[in-house]
Amino acid sequence: MRFLFTVIFACFASGAAAQELKPWTGSAAPALALRDVEGRVHRLEDYRGKVVLVNFWATWCEPCREEMPSMNRLRASLAGQPFEVLAVNLAESETRIRRFLEQLPLAFPVLMDRDSAVAKAWQARVLPVSFLLGPDGRIRYSAVGELDWTSERVRKAIQEMLPRTATQPRAALSASFP
Repeated sequence: MRFLFTVIFACFASGAAAQELKPWTGSAAPALALRDVEGRVHRLEDYRGKVVLVNFWATWCEPCREEMPSMNRLRASLAGQPFEVLAVNLAESETRIRRFLEQLPLAFPVLMDRDSAVAKAWQARVLPVSFLLGPDGRIRYSAVGELDWTSERVRKAIQEMLPRTATQPRAALSASFP
């Protein structure tokens, strides 16, 4: 309970100011195995080989709600690429999450961290907080607070991490963003 209170306080204290994507030391990401609202289990290791955006959020967090549309646009712009977004909801009921999704449908898995154990392991003490993982499963970037996920800086960071394919070099990916 104390952990959740700290997260709530930090969310309101951080405000809705736009934040920056910051380089991370490249450490391996903590374990993540959670059910989505449809009951499917998502394990981080299942996404090995992809760039993964892990976002910790809550429906009551205004900056979290504000950045969700840009995550939807980012996901749509990278359709068909080895990229995924995992939105980890912090300690809310499935009913509440489903009501939120009726208002704002998301094009990526929404996972439920009901007891905040995953958030604690990831040291997600402020909402929203996000981590960009490379295809090797290592954390490469983090962002605390609301972020425009379609910004030039984010686009460049993701492009540099996406594995090259014979049919699409990294430079060609810039045309796929809005």
